[in-house]
Amino acid sequence: MLKNIFHCLISTNRFILKPLTMGDVSDRYIGWLNEPSTNQFISTKLSRTDLKKYVSERLNRNDVLFLGIFNKIDGLHIGNIKYEPVDSYQGYAVMGILIGEADWRGKGVATEVISASALWLNEYKKINQIVLGVSRLNIAAIRAYQKAGFIQSSSKHLSDISSKNMAMVLDIDDL
Repeated sequence: MLKNIFHCLISTNRFILKPLTMGDVSDRYIGWLNEPSTNQFISTKLSRTDLKKYVSERLNRNDVLFLGIFNKIDGLHIGNIKYEPVDSYQGYAVMGILIGEADWRGKGVATEVISASALWLNEYKKINQIVLGVSRLNIAAIRAYQKAGFIQSSSKHLSDISSKNMAMVLDIDDL
């Protein structure tokens, strides 16, 4: 029997990935979203109420995997990775990731977290491909995605691709 997504717990060398909870919606998390270096690539700003509603709407859904990234050493919540939708029937998931803690950016967090969560999705949800949309101006994110194995490619699973954004695809079999 497959695990329900909300029972997911993934361990990597440096991090624990676990389902985001309402308790994880902190001032620190809201601060990440309002920080100029991160919010330039986020389409909307969220208040605490908005963010709680956003997280609440994704809890316990079988088509969403919304995980907090926690440092194993001190338990600090440093970011999130979200797959929505997770479509087991078609074998794909749409991903978004935010490394909120600036001290952890550029340290291979994305590669480590994407690899571990992608393998979990493959094993437990029969996902073979992960897709994402990214601003063409977000060079650091594009490089991180490439390092994790993504390639620029079109995807029928993304509707918001434009001259400003591009689609990237990761075939899990290539990990």
